[in-house]
Amino acid sequence: MSGNAGSWRAAHGKLWYDDPWYRAAWIVWPQAVGLLLFVSLWLFQPGGKNFIPWAKPVVEAPRFAPPPPPPVKQPAAPALAVDIMAPCKSGGFPERIQACTSLLASGKLTGSNIPNAYWYRGLAYYSTEQYQLAINDYDRAIAISPSINELYNDRGVVWLALGNNDRAMQDFDRSILLKPDFALPYFNRGIALRNLNRPNEALAALSTAIERDPALWWAYENRASIYEDRSDWRGSYDDANKMIEIEPNNRLGYAFRARAYLEVGQYQPAIVDFTKSISLDPGNIYGYRMRGRAYYFLNQFDNAMADFEAALRIDAKDSFTISFINDLKRRQRNR
Repeated sequence: MSGNAGSWRAAHGKLWYDDPWYRAAWIVWPQAVGLLLFVSLWLFQPGGKNFIPWAKPVVEAPRFAPPPPPPVKQPAAPALAVDIMAPCKSGGFPERIQACTSLLASGKLTGSNIPNAYWYRGLAYYSTEQYQLAINDYDRAIAISPSINELYNDRGVVWLALGNNDRAMQDFDRSILLKPDFALPYFNRGIALRNLNRPNEALAALSTAIERDPALWWAYENRASIYEDRSDWRGSYDDANKMIEIEPNNRLGYAFRARAYLEVGQYQPAIVDFTKSISLDPGNIYGYRMRGRAYYFLNQFDNAMADFEAALRIDAKDSFTISFINDLKRRQRNR
C-alpha cells in the first residue's frame, strides 16, 4: 500500500509543478466545495428563518395588518314592562273612571288586573261622591277576589258615606277577620260605632286601631273628640299631644290641646295653642272664637272682641260666636 502511495505522490508532484491548470484546480476546488457546503447549510437549516420545508408551499407574510372584524350589533335592552293599570291610578278622578272603564271594556285585562280595575274605579266613584256606583264596583271586585281584606274595608267606608253604619260594620268585621292586624278597619269601625252612639265600643275600637298602628293620626283625632264630648280633658290633652307629634303642621292637634287647656283654666297656654292653630289655618273660625273666649276669661275684653269679630268675618251667622259676643257685652255692662 506504501508503494501505491509513493507512486501517487510522485505523479501528483510532477503534475503540480508541470501543469498550471492542475495546480489551480487543487487550489480553487476545495474552496468552492466548502463555500457550497456552507451556503447549503445556511439556507436549509431546520427552524431557521429561511428554512423551506419540502413539499410545503411558502405563505408570504401580509404587508399590512388585516382589517378589524365588523362591529357586532348588541341586542337591544329589553323594554321596561308597561303598567297597563297606570291610567286607572293617576290623574283626576273623572279621568281615572274613564280609563278604568275603557280597560274593562277592552278585554285586555287578565288575572288580578280585572278586580283591581273595579277597585280603582270604585275608589274614583267614591271620591266623586257617586256612592252607589262605587258600591257596585266593590261588589264586582269582591265577587272575583273575595279574600282581599282591603276591599271590604273600602266598601265599608262607602257604606259610612251612605249613612248605613250597620252595613259598614259588617264589612269592617269581615276585613278584620281576614287580617286581624290591619288597623284601618278597627278605626273605621270606631267611626261607625260613634255614629251609632256607642261611645264605649267606639273608644275600644279606636284604641285597638292605635295598638295596631301607633302612627294612625285619625284614630287619635276621633278618640280625642270622644274624650272631649265626655269632658275627659286629660284624655283629650294626651291624644292632642300625639297628634302634634305625628303631624306638627296640622291645626287640629293644637286646637284639641288648646281646648283642654281652656277647660281646666290654663288660659295663657290655651291662647298660645289657639294662635298656632290660627297660623296654620287662618280661615278656620274655631280658633278665633275659642281664643276670644280665653281672652274673655282673662278679662282682656278688647282682644276677645277682636277675635269674635274676626270669627264673624268668616261666618256672620255663627251662633256660638254671637252668643259669646252677647255674653261679653252683658259682662261689660255689669262692671
